[in-house]
Amino acid sequence: MKKSTMSFVITAAFAALLLTGCAEAAAFNGRNVASSAPLTGEMNTEETTSQSTAQAPVAAPASEPTTSIAGSADPNSEYIGEEAAKAAALAHAGLAETDLQAVTVKLEYEDGRAEYDVEFIRKTDTGADEYDYEIDALTGEILSYDFDAEHYNGTQAVTGTAVTADEAKQIALNHAGVAETDTRAMELETDHDDGRTVYEFSWKVGTTEYDYEIDADTGEILSYSQEQDD
Repeated sequence: MKKSTMSFVITAAFAALLLTGCAEAAAFNGRNVASSAPLTGEMNTEETTSQSTAQAPVAAPASEPTTSIAGSADPNSEYIGEEAAKAAALAHAGLAETDLQAVTVKLEYEDGRAEYDVEFIRKTDTGADEYDYEIDALTGEILSYDFDAEHYNGTQAVTGTAVTADEAKQIALNHAGVAETDTRAMELETDHDDGRTVYEFSWKVGTTEYDYEIDADTGEILSYSQEQDD
């Protein structure tokens, strides 16, 4: 009886061991299967997100604001123009364009002011007269002018009647349209140019300075200039 009981116990223990081993093997196999199986839910979620991102419409970039710059128009449109500047200079000199041998007009900037520089040459029997004008590009005002009887060769006939300094001064003042009582700082120099005696006058009226050269034999104006002091 004791032997039978012992055999039964051994048999039961052996069976228990077998069952335990089978259970562990099954659990181990289950874990392997779970780890190797595709994560269907996660992959679908990623694919769906990727497709949604690819198919989402891309918003158009916002357009840049248009900037309006005041005064961006061509400033030259406000100027009187080269033709008007040339006409003002010719009118002051008492000449027509047909009298000229050459003429040039240039737009320049001096001390922040736009000016037309008008230069022209008139051919004469004794050489050529050169004129140089500065015209305000906005108003057409004559800012300065200069005249020179260039290439004077002294071939002009002498009348034999000398012009006095006072007579030469009056010739210069009349040409400038200035009364002597309005002048200040009047200066006179006598010079010799190409064998001729020349009176050189300079004076001021307000802020404007005048310079003249007068032939002492004939009273001819050889050069003159007018310029405003800054």
